[in-house]
Amino acid sequence: MIRTIWYHFILIGTFIYGMLFRYPPLLFMKSDRRYSYTTKVAKMWGKNMVWASGSKIEVVYDNSEEDIEKIKDNKEAVILISNHQSNIDIPVLLGYFPLTFSFIAKKEMKKWPLIGRWMRSFDCIFLDRKNARQGMKDMKQAMSKIKNGHSYVIFPEGSRTPDGEIKEFKKGSFKLATDTNTKIIPVSLIGTYNIQNRKSLKIKSNKNVKVIIGKPVEISLLSNEEKKQIDSIIREIVVENYKKYTI
Repeated sequence: MIRTIWYHFILIGTFIYGMLFRYPPLLFMKSDRRYSYTTKVAKMWGKNMVWASGSKIEVVYDNSEEDIEKIKDNKEAVILISNHQSNIDIPVLLGYFPLTFSFIAKKEMKKWPLIGRWMRSFDCIFLDRKNARQGMKDMKQAMSKIKNGHSYVIFPEGSRTPDGEIKEFKKGSFKLATDTNTKIIPVSLIGTYNIQNRKSLKIKSNKNVKVIIGKPVEISLLSNEEKKQIDSIIREIVVENYKKYTI
């Protein structure tokens, strides 16, 4: 109970602090500087929330750290495909993933007070899933941002797992990668479900959280048949690494 109270105290506290001291400078920044500023603040926030949960994160490279370093050095855009276990998945990825990235979110979040402004500064893409025509425009905007070097994370299960198991990946989640031939990095999150699951606000510390970074998948090298099965191919990698590194 104390851990839960402390976590939500920090959550609310960082929101108020951000509103008073971090948000105002955004109003006077140009887009490039605003994005850089927002990513730094987001990384600090992610680490603060993990600290508040009493948890520890280990980043594991299933293939080679050099793959990520090359992507970073080349300022290459990638799409992270991750399983989704908990609300704390986002702080974990923001705080500890070795690349900067933005999110693809539902359009309603764009209008959230302050948070919507932060997300726009963070170059998030807001998808309208109810309006097909607007949805196509949103996807074109996302493609343009990827071509300009912005990376994104997608949770292809669509929502947090209800039981800790990795559910099926939605095919539509991979359209952005296949249409732009953008490299995919499979990510397996282990242990965040034990910190907080979707059925409860209760927080439990976990000293054994892992972020497993899989070998990048070159979409441009896949056959047409493989591209049709990309949801299954990436899910298999995510699940395999999840099982491989789960103690």
